[in-house]
Amino acid sequence: MIDLVSKLPEAVLLGLFAAIMALLMVFLPRLVRRVPLFSPSEQKNDFVFRIQTPLFTMTSLVLAFTMVQADINFRHVDALLTAEAVQINQLDRLLTRLGDSQASDIRPLLHTYARSIVADDWPSMLRHHGSEDTRLAFMPISRRILAMNPSNGRQSLIFAEMLKSLDAIAESRATRLNTVTLGLPAIYWEVTLFAVAMLVLVSCMIEQTPFRSALMAAQMAVLGAFVGFVVDMDQPFKRLTSVQPDALVEVISAMKSRTE
Repeated sequence: MIDLVSKLPEAVLLGLFAAIMALLMVFLPRLVRRVPLFSPSEQKNDFVFRIQTPLFTMTSLVLAFTMVQADINFRHVDALLTAEAVQINQLDRLLTRLGDSQASDIRPLLHTYARSIVADDWPSMLRHHGSEDTRLAFMPISRRILAMNPSNGRQSLIFAEMLKSLDAIAESRATRLNTVTLGLPAIYWEVTLFAVAMLVLVSCMIEQTPFRSALMAAQMAVLGAFVGFVVDMDQPFKRLTSVQPDALVEVISAMKSRTE
């Protein structure tokens, strides 16, 4: 259900969660008041207000923490992808500078590998694994670079840098694939949902007036927007606002136009 909801546009997602929380605050008190233990009264209001205020503060802090953590996860994955794109671009640049026919033959293979990350690896990551086609596309690049034999000191220096870039590219893909399931642990959601549920229940015990109902609905709408934000940012590869291979697309374009 969460995966289906998270495919909605960002503004719609935030508005949906805000509306759900606001409507809960409008209609749920009508059901709660029928339970004798939870029925509101003016005599209970003072005590309930004393409980509701710190509970709202603690719930907001929990949501703020999850929002920060979700944003950190998103930025971490985006940084990994940017670094991988830079490493592929660096290897292509070194192959161009080597000035060797073997290096020229490797460049098209590297271009194919970069395109395979976008076309094959990225869709596969939505299913929590990498693409076999992308793995196979990298193998001939590795074999041919390792088989090269530099003929002079300049080529030896460039070749040493190529080996570093080759290792970095392989490591970057492995790291990227390890992050496909990155997201907030289930315990975060359990704590958040429990805190929100308790806050709603306590808020429903307040004697309702039109003014109070409007304010409580606004309060819950804010919390709902926070929850919507966390849902939108969690699991960076699966959401509508997920990390995109834009850096790789730019590198592929630069590689096509590189001549020296």
